[in-house]
Amino acid sequence: MKRLTSWFLALLLVISLANPIVASPETDSVDINVISTTQESINVEAKGAILMGLDNGEILFSKDANKKLYPASTTKILTALVALENGDLDEVVTVGNEAYLCPYDSSKAGLDIGEEITLENLLYGLMLPSGNDAAYTIAVHIGRKVKGDPTLSINDAVKVFIDLMNKRSRELGAKNSHFVTPDGYHDDEHFTTAYDMALISAEAMKHDMFRKIVSTRMFTIPDWSSLHDPNVEDEIRYWRNSNALIHPNDTYYYADATGIKTGYTSKALHCLVTSASRDNMELLTVVLGSTKIGKWTDSAALLDYGFNNFDKYEPFSHGQQISILNIQGNTEDNWVRVISDKAPGYLVPKDKINSVRQEIKWADEVIQGEDQTDVSIPAPVSKHQKVGTMIISLDGKVLDKIDLVTSRAVEKEKPKLPKALIKLQDGIDHSLATVWASFSLWTKLVFGLVALIIFLLAIRIRIVRRRRRRYTFKRGY
Repeated sequence: MKRLTSWFLALLLVISLANPIVASPETDSVDINVISTTQESINVEAKGAILMGLDNGEILFSKDANKKLYPASTTKILTALVALENGDLDEVVTVGNEAYLCPYDSSKAGLDIGEEITLENLLYGLMLPSGNDAAYTIAVHIGRKVKGDPTLSINDAVKVFIDLMNKRSRELGAKNSHFVTPDGYHDDEHFTTAYDMALISAEAMKHDMFRKIVSTRMFTIPDWSSLHDPNVEDEIRYWRNSNALIHPNDTYYYADATGIKTGYTSKALHCLVTSASRDNMELLTVVLGSTKIGKWTDSAALLDYGFNNFDKYEPFSHGQQISILNIQGNTEDNWVRVISDKAPGYLVPKDKINSVRQEIKWADEVIQGEDQTDVSIPAPVSKHQKVGTMIISLDGKVLDKIDLVTSRAVEKEKPKLPKALIKLQDGIDHSLATVWASFSLWTKLVFGLVALIIFLLAIRIRIVRRRRRRYTFKRGY
């Protein structure tokens, strides 16, 4: 009876959440600059796809990456990101009737009403078996926490969480996305693009816990009911990662794959976001609207294309010397090393590595002549003072601009005495030292005693004068 009542309440909540959120049908213009190669491109079955460098966001391949498509359960990447940014992994969450909000035909983690589970374990239940019940449990928990109201209704808490999802996606530059549910179950007003999903996924991969979860093949957790019901035998829940690319025994295993998330609905078709790492390169692929097999083969083909045709161009390390500047205003300490403020690393076509250009643009205060060749810096110089910019480009397109800074501080030279005065001062110092050295020990002791007596008398005189002034002041008053 209780279970029937819970389902009824959940149905009412679904109806109350079903008010459509109007989203703009237009697609905002987003420039996607694909780094081209001389190699033949590839064909993918997906309606929208993208291949991106995970470190710097270089776009290596794009197919209708700005087209609005349904993301299905890849939505949970954003759900996990919002949870990680607003929750604590070790906080305990009590599963409520929100777990019944997910449709009966959707994937679930098998959570029990009343179950107490950490947010960390909820995230495993969200990302591995793609638990929609975990998605709603997370949404309600985070919604209430952000509002600071543990009594907030399920309906209102979910709305708060959805607002967080949309706000965060916009902050990341996902201009053509709109989210309505935390699980990605189909809704006409719930959509994204391959490019937007890549931005969201790249941000999520900045979290070590997210990386750990999405790379986990199998996660086990005791079944809650078996722990608290003596009539139920001890059972273990097995949450298997739905991403075939990370399972060695699977037909579509990809040895370099490290995550991330699958998705499917009848209207979204098959979706997959994948990360992979080989040598010093880390790539991210998004395929939306592919086929059952295509989501695996599309992703593998994109990754092969990236690893086979691109290399990571790392011209120098962080703090490496780039140049040397002469210093004006200090004749002795008259030079300083110029170093890079960060370690650049860009994915560049293998056949264009030698075409990468580096150019230094010196700061105005460094340029002493009419061009960039006559350069020096006036003292004083502070440590890590910016003196220029290294511009790295390929085919006329700027890859990055790196600050060039000084390696150390240099003081301005203090004014020096004329040589004649310096010689005179040295002579006086030498004479005094010679005279003092000629004194006997007893003579030096007498000098010391006289100096001590003079010092004590000076203190005594000062004390007496203070007392007299104080006495005169009192009488005058």
